[in-house]
Amino acid sequence: MKTREIAEFLNGQLDGDGDREILRVASLEKAGEDELSFIEKPEGFPAGNAGCLLVPENFDAVPNIPIIKVKNPKLAFARIAAVLHPPKKRESLTHNSAVISKSAKLGKDLFIGAFVCIGEHSEIGDGTVLRAGAKIGDNVKIGANCVLHPNVFIEDGCRIGNNTILHCGVVIGADGFGYIRDGANGYEKFPQLGTVTIGDDVEIGANSCVDRGALGETRIGNGTKIDNLVQIAHNVRIGERVVIASQTGISGSTVIEDDCVIGGQVGFGDHATVRSGAIIGSQAGVLPGKIVRAGVWWGTPVQPLDEYKRQNAHVKGLARLKEEVKELKKRIK
Repeated sequence: MKTREIAEFLNGQLDGDGDREILRVASLEKAGEDELSFIEKPEGFPAGNAGCLLVPENFDAVPNIPIIKVKNPKLAFARIAAVLHPPKKRESLTHNSAVISKSAKLGKDLFIGAFVCIGEHSEIGDGTVLRAGAKIGDNVKIGANCVLHPNVFIEDGCRIGNNTILHCGVVIGADGFGYIRDGANGYEKFPQLGTVTIGDDVEIGANSCVDRGALGETRIGNGTKIDNLVQIAHNVRIGERVVIASQTGISGSTVIEDDCVIGGQVGFGDHATVRSGAIIGSQAGVLPGKIVRAGVWWGTPVQPLDEYKRQNAHVKGLARLKEEVKELKKRIK
């Protein structure tokens, strides 16, 4: 794209050559004369070889390359990157090794890769891509323009919305971890008869698992993004536009409301509730039944960030306090 086309697409203000051709995006340090990069702060303009820069609206330097002023350079960079680097377009295809039930209902323009399996009475929406080894159980419904990467497994009766991406090894609808102690006889398995419902525009990272509800559903709302290696247990309800980082584990019947941010390796006890707008820092521990309200939280057990900082400062001062107590004991003696 020419720089003026990029500025028009982003509703930005172009300063400089509007006919310079941009082929791709790159980091600021490595960008060349046919590449686009960005800076987030107006001060400290760095020297570089980029062909064009996205800059904040209050940027007042005069570089010798075209710049495009936008409200949020990083967001604008992501949007134009999606145009300059579109995902691979897979032509309509059904590989001859795919196993598809005669009762399955298939949409238009599908890509069905090698060794894909589609079970009885399942529905696949228009434009969806099922890459090699994807397994779809019985009575599954998948919306339009979804992408299931290799070896994704969707169990019977689950529902996937439109424009959803499931990365390699994702498992949707496995049995939840539900057992009842039977004294000396060990454990009796509690029935896992529910389902999983996933909304539109959801993305789930590689090797993450979303368990089916025990007697109801496990639900993930529209626009939620989940990282790799996340475990979501039975009957969990996650709202819209939630972000969950890697290695987080969410126990059964936990509720996470809209617009929450969950850091990596956070552990949730069962029946916890996270209110809309809460941010939980990495490696925090949320006890069973805990209610986490809007704000920033950290620590184990999880607590408001300011309180966590105070407690952390006290712990760091214990060594000094210990020496002071020893000195006081000597003086008293």
